[in-house]
Amino acid sequence: MITDYPDTLGTIVYHLDSHSIPFGIMRWNLYTGYYIPHSVHDGIYDAWPYTTYEAKFISQQSVTTDVTIDMTVWGANDTWNARTTVCVEPSGDGKTLKVWVVQALDNWGASYLDRNGAKAGNSGIDIILAPGECTTVDEVFVLDSDSLAAPNDVKFFAWAQDPVFVLDPDPTIPNGGYSWAEVYQGAKALAPFEGVFVDGFETGDESNWSVVTP
Repeated sequence: MITDYPDTLGTIVYHLDSHSIPFGIMRWNLYTGYYIPHSVHDGIYDAWPYTTYEAKFISQQSVTTDVTIDMTVWGANDTWNARTTVCVEPSGDGKTLKVWVVQALDNWGASYLDRNGAKAGNSGIDIILAPGECTTVDEVFVLDSDSLAAPNDVKFFAWAQDPVFVLDPDPTIPNGGYSWAEVYQGAKALAPFEGVFVDGFETGDESNWSVVTP
């Protein structure tokens, strides 16, 4: 599905194994996760069972939103800046949101769960927007050795989510149910970005260069 819906689907995997990070564990706890795997669409419902995953995704695509997001990533060497601009359309409703930003690495982890694994994330930035208003959130990420070794698999994601997670009681689940908070809009930035990953500048790959001067 990541390949089939490149413009509308943003998938992030949080590992709870040897590839886990504090950000991923925090996100798992926000949803009061219990069973593994646990998959969520737009922050508001469980995508289980996986046979219904695509149908639920397509259904959710018809739900309109008055929130927009633009994302730009630039940097050099191991330090990268992610700028996320979140707006509420002039005809929309004012909102209190939390903006999350993540650096992920594709093709990392166990072979059956190696897509877009979260490497680092911010602490969530609270914003309040009136209709027609925008706010910009800037985050800086330092890539680790895994990411630097696979620059074309580096991805950045951002989304604007309701800051309040609400428990949906379910007595059949030992933890009492899952928690949900709606994601109103998301964005992603994929390699190559503005900087060292463009045109093989840092890797020495000159195959895409138009002119090479000693």
